[in-house]
Amino acid sequence: MLGENAVVLENNDATHDTIHSTTALIRAAELTGVMDIVPAYFSIAVIFDLLQNDVNELVKSLGNIKSIQTSIHSNSILHHIPVDYEKGLDWEEVMRMTGLNKSEIIQKHTAIEYRVEMMGFVPGFIYLSGMDKSLHCPRKENPRVRIPAGAVGIGGAQTGIYALESPGGWQIIGQTEVVLFDVKTMPPNQLNVGDRVRFVKK
Repeated sequence: MLGENAVVLENNDATHDTIHSTTALIRAAELTGVMDIVPAYFSIAVIFDLLQNDVNELVKSLGNIKSIQTSIHSNSILHHIPVDYEKGLDWEEVMRMTGLNKSEIIQKHTAIEYRVEMMGFVPGFIYLSGMDKSLHCPRKENPRVRIPAGAVGIGGAQTGIYALESPGGWQIIGQTEVVLFDVKTMPPNQLNVGDRVRFVKK
């Protein structure tokens, strides 16, 4: 369990497709009291209302979830995100660590169709998988106090987008003007887990 009103399903051998097909099954089952379903790389958190469902009943239902017969339709959306790579903050560091020049890095970064794996560590932050191995860079040893909203960065084997201004330690290689998180809209996230992303050089 994750607190008193959440259950976490974990499987370190799970694939992206397994996680998201299981998430779709849970969502389609419309289990009593379930308020939110949060998929990550190897786990799914199910947030529920204690007044509407008993945790033991919910765990039992989740254990049987794959036996539920339902029609699942993928709603994955492809988003094209324009990026101004001239606004990157860490080009010297990224070029040094990858051994590639700026043009090569941009070409490789825009050549991939990425997948939204999870959201966090602040509202709207987008973790994207699928990045070319030659672009892998460790996070900064000394994180910045302020990274602007829309910053596009590299952190380890992932690329990602800061939807809000926040502290952070990713290597920043560009900036997008696309608004990815807006509390005035419903839902506030413009992208969802399972969606696909292509970066376009602005």
